[in-house]
Amino acid sequence: MRKFYTLFGLFLLLGWSMLIISCNESTVEPDLYGTISGTVKASDSNNTPMEGVTITTSPGTTSVTTNAEGQFSIGEVLVGDYSVTASKEDYSSQNISITVREGQDVVMEFVLQDAPIDKKIPDNITYVSPLDVTSDATKLPTEVTLTWNNGETEKGDTLYFDVVLYEGAADTEGVKVATNILDTTYTVNGLKFETTYLWKIVARNKQLDEVEGDIWRFNTEDFPINGYIFVKDSLNSRDVYSWDLQENHLVRLTDGGGDELHPKIMPGSHSRIAYSAMDNGVFHIYSMDLKGKDVFKVTNDRPVVGNHNDGGGFVWSPTGDQLMYGYYNELIVINNDGTGWQKIANSPVNREFTQMDWTYQFDNRSEEKIVALAQGDKPYDNEIYLMDPDGGNMTVLVPNLEGTLSNPQFSFGGDKVIFSLDSLYEDDRGIQRDARIYSINIDGTGWTDLSGDDKTGNDLQAKFSETGEKIIFMNVSNSGTEKKTIWTMDPDGSNREQLIYNGEMPDWYNP
Repeated sequence: MRKFYTLFGLFLLLGWSMLIISCNESTVEPDLYGTISGTVKASDSNNTPMEGVTITTSPGTTSVTTNAEGQFSIGEVLVGDYSVTASKEDYSSQNISITVREGQDVVMEFVLQDAPIDKKIPDNITYVSPLDVTSDATKLPTEVTLTWNNGETEKGDTLYFDVVLYEGAADTEGVKVATNILDTTYTVNGLKFETTYLWKIVARNKQLDEVEGDIWRFNTEDFPINGYIFVKDSLNSRDVYSWDLQENHLVRLTDGGGDELHPKIMPGSHSRIAYSAMDNGVFHIYSMDLKGKDVFKVTNDRPVVGNHNDGGGFVWSPTGDQLMYGYYNELIVINNDGTGWQKIANSPVNREFTQMDWTYQFDNRSEEKIVALAQGDKPYDNEIYLMDPDGGNMTVLVPNLEGTLSNPQFSFGGDKVIFSLDSLYEDDRGIQRDARIYSINIDGTGWTDLSGDDKTGNDLQAKFSETGEKIIFMNVSNSGTEKKTIWTMDPDGSNREQLIYNGEMPDWYNP
């Protein structure tokens, strides 16, 4: 028995040793940091502190400038060896080599002298990164930091740099994105996806002698597959954006100078986005591809108009080959290429269809159906109807209630309809207060409040995801002065989560 315990103990000890070794092998060493600080003074008799001196490092960290007391500080610098340079116009640059250690502050002092007159043109410029595509074909994000070496001529020279960027080989002029900078790094952002950019550096001394560097090239990453489509306020206009919620993947798809609204992704292939925009004072339907290109005007002599129709009164057919929309008291279906329009229904007396949805499965079976909001003269005078795609079998689902109804949408299986209704508030301008999202069975039963007790303001523009697993919607305060936000929640109203700040009119799909 004693031998058994002895042997068991050896196995146990061996097992713990193996576990410790295994754990040690998988350990990732954390990054270690120190800091750099110091002062810069002039080489006069008073050693006057110098303000506005540019402090840079090689390898690069953060470029800073000195304050009125000549002081500077660079935080969170990875441990290692650095060359730190202090430079200012009309003064000789000074370079000091240091070593940064963990948890320590390297304190430096620079003394800059008046720069002598330059005597020769700068040397050739040597680029550092990004490497030219002939050496590295890596596709870069839409924000790129360009880095080059100083190209100094002789000690004491002050060099200034221009950064010139070209968009593709056909761009022969380029854009000077930076002029007369002292730093040897520059970050360009807002670049286009799937584009080859060329760049060069022009260096000059105080005598304005210049030398141009070579032209290098880099490629930007492929256009992202963005599943969220929405409208965002930008520079006094509202435009259509797409996003996958990853940094640098927010893409502005429209830039018509006015408002482009109510983006809706084509079902099935997801190859195009329909949206509405003003043309001669009325809304028309346009479509574009997912990159914002190939813009096509779908409607012409019959625009999207009707009682209190803000351009959102249209919907794709379930197959994406047609679009349905309201034209005064007519419900129109038109091919997505703008041909073959036809009227399928007239709205009820004194009403016009202004918002709608079109499903390919109704009551959890394969059957197409339309739900539409019939709008009267007043924004709160409305009701919701169900009908066949040819306008037949029109029945009231939600009668005219106190308050304002908006945005009826089918559930995934077509057994429910969701919509918004404000809290007994009726305003001739169409302003809504405390609007909530409700669900109702297609037989008119099962009225359910999905907004719950946690929400504030107005829940509007709700629609189901393609799989029915989530509802996406917009929330805005009662005052309307705060930015609109886009949220998701489960079909029962639980798990509310804000996704996007400054967004409205959302749509989404599963790429």
